[in-house]
Amino acid sequence: MSGQIAALASGRIEAIACLLVMTEERRKRVAFSDELIAFVACVVTRQDRIAGAAPAATATPPPEAGLPLGLRIRANLVDEGRYRLILEGLFVTCVISVLATLFGTVFGGVVCAGRMSPRPLLRQAAAVYIWCLRGVPVLVVLMIIYYVVFASFHVSPILVAAVAFGLNAAAYIAEMLRSAIQSVDRGQLEAGVAGGFTRAQAFRLIVLPQALRQVLPVYKGEVISLFKMTSVVGYIAVQDITKAGDIIRSRTFDAFIPLLVTAAIYLVLAWLIAWALERVELQVTPPHQRQGTGVAP
Repeated sequence: MSGQIAALASGRIEAIACLLVMTEERRKRVAFSDELIAFVACVVTRQDRIAGAAPAATATPPPEAGLPLGLRIRANLVDEGRYRLILEGLFVTCVISVLATLFGTVFGGVVCAGRMSPRPLLRQAAAVYIWCLRGVPVLVVLMIIYYVVFASFHVSPILVAAVAFGLNAAAYIAEMLRSAIQSVDRGQLEAGVAGGFTRAQAFRLIVLPQALRQVLPVYKGEVISLFKMTSVVGYIAVQDITKAGDIIRSRTFDAFIPLLVTAAIYLVLAWLIAWALERVELQVTPPHQRQGTGVAP
């Protein structure tokens, strides 16, 4: 609900049509309509949780506790086509992850170039960017990008999420690239120049391939972390896998099956990402160095 009010205040939506508590704080920013219907609020709890009350003879189990596992799976995934929520959330998660990874990798290379630039101004700007993005939680970055930076633009929340996660990942990828490049002996670059290459050719053909072999193992972990971080996009009303599980849980009041399915999907996709990047790592590793690297041929 607080997210809807923020979206209304920033102009991303025109109106809110739902039950909304009218507090004095909200009256200052939200023009509530005339009262149409009034509800009486009450608190419901178990008798044995009330201080001083006699313990209940029997405790009523949750509605799903007595159902067989097969019926619980059916109620959470099959009834009303709820599996489609999971598939739609999976698609959104994959789109955000791919776009954020591509943008973060490219922009991370730009930041790395600035961090290693001979110009002090570029070095300082890149260092400040890395310091800020590594120090601010990714959820806060996401909220700033959505509710502040893109508040006046009608941009897809999926694209906004990809930009926010990509900016966060770029700070880490830039430092990974810088460390990998600096780990290559500078004499190899000078030898390439002495052999007739330009500095750009020597860097591209000699230094960069060795740096990529150094950076891929840690890059793999960053991509997996980025994929898992997308689980917070529900804060800007994007329906990813986690949000889809929350919707199903709110309808069936069964937390076990939706959370189990969500965790299993993340686990399988993280394994697939690791497997794919290990294939890439295998391709860039010379045959005589593959033994003992942990990458299967």
